[in-house]
Parts: sequence; structure tokens; C-alpha cells
Amino acid sequence: MKSSNLWWLLTIAGGILIALGIFCLTSPLRAYVFLAHYSGLALLVNGILLMIVSYKSIGTLREKEWILAESVLDILFAACLLFNPFMTFIAFAILFGPWMIGKGILRIFAAIKLKLIRGRIFVFFAGLLSIVFGLLVIFYPLSKANGITIFLGLFALIMGTLYVFDSVRYRKLTDSLDLML
Repeated sequence: MKSSNLWWLLTIAGGILIALGIFCLTSPLRAYVFLAHYSGLALLVNGILLMIVSYKSIGTLREKEWILAESVLDILFAACLLFNPFMTFIAFAILFGPWMIGKGILRIFAAIKLKLIRGRIFVFFAGLLSIVFGLLVIFYPLSKANGITIFLGLFALIMGTLYVFDSVRYRKLTDSLDLML
């Protein structure tokens, strides 16, 4: 099997998500302030990394299109967060839930369309998980900032762990699931 040169990006993303999950669960209020302040910048970087992956992807052309769509969604959401930091702090939960649902829908459609890509079940369940957590963020009573960070912390821990397992599993395959970044 030919080795993929992009699997390590998935490992880094997983490690960052795990660290973020631990931070959200151990210090919810500080995590909310941190997320409201820096999430726009982080999503902009993630969107740019996804765009790079889409152009350098060794997967099929259809996979590149899905990765590019996800990168555009991240960059648009990042722009919303970066242009008005005060509004981001107030409306973070209102903005974050729909973004998670949008990413989940993209992943589910990608899993359905990319029938020949190895690991598409993983992509499907990651999309489903994103939708569930997005709905929880939207409909959970957000009177306390730590409520949202607990959901985000759990989501980040689960997704980070899945990313790390996926990167190890696919590091030697040519059809690495770069879509999961």
C-alpha cells in the first residue's frame, strides 16, 4: 500500500480537539470566553487547511469537492465570528449550533455520495454526531455559558478520539479520509 502524506494533519486535528474537550470540561466558563474570542481565527485556519487538503488530496475528484465545500463553510462561519467579536460572545451558541449541523449534513451527504471511499461509515456517523450536538447546542437552555461548553467539550473529545483513530488506521492507505479534518 502506498503511504498517504496527509494523515498526520488528522492526528494533529484530533489532538487539538481532545485538548479542547478537556479544557471545556475542566473549566467551562473560561473555555466559553476562550472559544468566543478565538474560534473565528481557529476556524479560518481550519478552513484554509481543508482547502490545502482539497487541492493536494490523493482521493477522488468527488472527495475533493466535498472537502472544498467543508472548507468554504468553515471560512464563511469564521468570517461571521471575526467581524464582530462582541456579538460572537453573546450569540456564540446561536451561531455554533447551525455550523455544526451544516458540517454534519455535508459529511452525511459526502458519505452517501462517496460509496467507494473506504471508511464512509465513519464519515456518516461523524456527520450524525455533528448534527446531534448541533441540535443540543441550539435547544439546550443556554442561560449558563458552562452548559454549552460541556456539550462542546464532549463533542470535541469524541471527535478528537475518532480523528486520531482514523489517522492511525488510514496512514498507509491512499484513500485517507482527509474529509474528516
